This record gives sequence, structure tokens and C-alpha cells, in this order.
Amino acid sequence: MEYVFYIIAALGAGVGTGLAGLSAATVMVPILIVLCPSFGGEYGAYQATAIALASDIFGSAVTSFVYAKNKNIDLRHGWVMMACIISLSAVGSYAAYIVGNVVLGGFTLILTLCIGIRFLVKPDTSKGGSDAADAKLSAKEIAVSVFFGITIGFGTGFVGTGGGMMMLVVFTVFLGYDLKTAVGTSTFIMTFTALIGFVSHSVIHPAIILERWDVLVISMATATAASLISARFANRVSGKTVGRVTGVILTILGVSMIYLNYFV
Repeated sequence: MEYVFYIIAALGAGVGTGLAGLSAATVMVPILIVLCPSFGGEYGAYQATAIALASDIFGSAVTSFVYAKNKNIDLRHGWVMMACIISLSAVGSYAAYIVGNVVLGGFTLILTLCIGIRFLVKPDTSKGGSDAADAKLSAKEIAVSVFFGITIGFGTGFVGTGGGMMMLVVFTVFLGYDLKTAVGTSTFIMTFTALIGFVSHSVIHPAIILERWDVLVISMATATAASLISARFANRVSGKTVGRVTGVILTILGVSMIYLNYFV
């Protein structure tokens, strides 16, 4: 039965990545730690985050490829954040190994619900266009990129995310990207941050590869296919539609997982 949950988790992760640039951990980690008994051990949540990061690698890669084909990627203003994120992801990975399941699992469940509600309240995060992205980065924008880059980088390793949601918010709110350009840019960066995070997790805890290789293969293949399909869909509809669909999915998932984890 756990294999069914692996596939469901990976499908949800791929859809989230392709639609809104969300990290696989947003969907996968709650499902794995709540519904799969084999992830209930001392380092179960840590292994779940590593598997989510592995799923993010190819899922984000195919998503960014689709968005790039539709000219929805702009890295001219994302390189500062990318450098900071990569630098801090390994640090966050080690911190996650130390704190274990209690902090990591609970934080991820709450985060899923919060992101879902956020999309329902404001499904379109754009400020009306990407004109701001045509200008050079100001000192304020560089400072914002450094601050959030460090924060997101640590979170990438700690929570097992690629940082997609936070990058999406920074790109749209602070750097003036439209939603689709923000998604395309964040998933491109997430391809590399997820790779760094997965390698860090695997080096710290080799059992992820040695004992969980079957889950890795299933999750990566399923998430990649789902990401490709959903990314093509997202580039054919409005940003508001994408946001609403994502919000509904994550809110339902968050409420369900919190209920199962704390009240059943």
C-alpha cells in the first residue's frame, strides 16, 4: 500500500512544480511521514525530504525547459539569489539531520496549509507585468536578494525544499516578475538547489540511497512526468487559474495531513 502513496505523493509534487514552481517537499513530505509507516523512524522525515529533493531535480528541470520554450525565464536578476541559496543549502541539510522528525515534520505540515491558503486568498502574485525585470538591480533589490537568498538556501536544506514558493514571492513582490516568469526562473534555480540539497542529505545519511533506492526511482520518474504535463498546462492558461488550482490542492492536502497526524 505504501507504494500507492509514493505514487500519489510524487504526482502531487509534480503537479505543484509544473503549475506554480512549488518544491516537491510541499506535497511529498507530509504524505510520506503521515501515511507511510516506514518513514516513521528516527530519520524518516529526513529521508522523506531527501527523496523530495531528488524528485525536484528532474521535475524542476523539465518544468523550466517548458517555461523557457515559452520565454518565461529571466535569470538576469536571479543570479544573486541563486548564489546565496546554493551556499546555505548544505548548512540547512546538516541542521535538519540534528533536529530530526519532531520539528521537521510538523513544520512541513503547517507550511503546506499556509501556502495553500495564501494561493486561495491571492491566486495571482504578479504586480501587472515584468517591466521591473528589464532594469538593472538596485542596491535595495540586491539587499533583498541576498537576505532572502540566505533564508531560502537554509530552508532548502532544512525543510527539504527547493525554495520554489519563497523564490516565487520574492520575484513577484520585490523584483516585479509576472507569475509565469517567476515560476520559470525559480524552477530553473531549484533544479540546482535541489541537486545540492539531495547530495548533502545523501552524504550525511547514505541509507537514503542504499535503503530507499526503490522509492527514489518511483518518485523521480512519476514527479518528472507530472511536472512536464502540468507545466504545459500552466503555460496555456492564466496565472490566476494556476494559483487557484494550486491553492485548492494544497489547502485540502494541508488540512488532511494535519488532521491525520494530530487527531487520528
